[in-house]
Amino acid sequence: MKKVIIIYGPTAVGKSGIAIELAKLIDGEIISADSMQIYKHLDIGSAKVTPCEMQGIPHYLIDIKEPNEDYSVAEFVSDANYYIDKIISNNKTPIIVGGTGLYIKGLISNYSFGNSAKNVELRQSLDNLTTEELYNTACSFGGNINVDKNNRRRLIRYIEKQTNGNFVNNNSVNIKYPYLLFGICDDRQLIYDRINSRVNKMVDDGLIDELNQLLSIKGIENSLCMKAIGYKELIPYVNGEATLNDCLNILKQKTRNYAKRQITYMNQFDNIIKINFCGTIETSKKIYEYIYSK
Repeated sequence: MKKVIIIYGPTAVGKSGIAIELAKLIDGEIISADSMQIYKHLDIGSAKVTPCEMQGIPHYLIDIKEPNEDYSVAEFVSDANYYIDKIISNNKTPIIVGGTGLYIKGLISNYSFGNSAKNVELRQSLDNLTTEELYNTACSFGGNINVDKNNRRRLIRYIEKQTNGNFVNNNSVNIKYPYLLFGICDDRQLIYDRINSRVNKMVDDGLIDELNQLLSIKGIENSLCMKAIGYKELIPYVNGEATLNDCLNILKQKTRNYAKRQITYMNQFDNIIKINFCGTIETSKKIYEYIYSK
């Protein structure tokens, strides 16, 4: 039976390049697990893989939503399973790659999205999430949430109300095929250095113009994508309220903090196979060797 390969790790660790090289080795196709790359027009700020970088490897769940639309964890689980079935039916290997830990957790864990009474397991599960993951989960249900993004108690209560208490405890997994989950990491300072360089390159590539175009879309101010790291930090600059340098320093710091939380989030997965980044091709070969050693 075909296995599903999952690649998770912090931003700027090189996940996309690794997945593409691995796809060439194992005849794979890629499903994105990135909560920002699902949006059209969010190209530079989300570090979206370009058609040239894809090297002919099919990619799914990229550019499927308009910036002012919502997208939930439940939708991702449903969509990812659809493409997993499609890829396997074509005798290819699905490779899921991304840094949105809650998407991957929702896909491979016993999360449920129906209705049931509140339970203790729900609260325990939510307690294990980082504050940012809690906030992203709350936002995933759509609409405006009048909750301080740093108030864990109120965020948990909001999610309980939105799910009617049912987020876990269905004693099954949402993915029906065997899978191998790889966690890619690297020296933390090297990741931070890449983040700083990436942000500078994004500005050179036209990030400010991209943000201005997004802000011209009706209703964009309250959308999920404008809550994402990479855009909201630069709004004070385009509004003439802060210098570009100050905004970029904040963006770099928040991105580094997010990468740190992504690394910590690896501990949420009991069966994760951790691999240190040693170059794009070299890391993909390590994953390949592990897959075929089993």
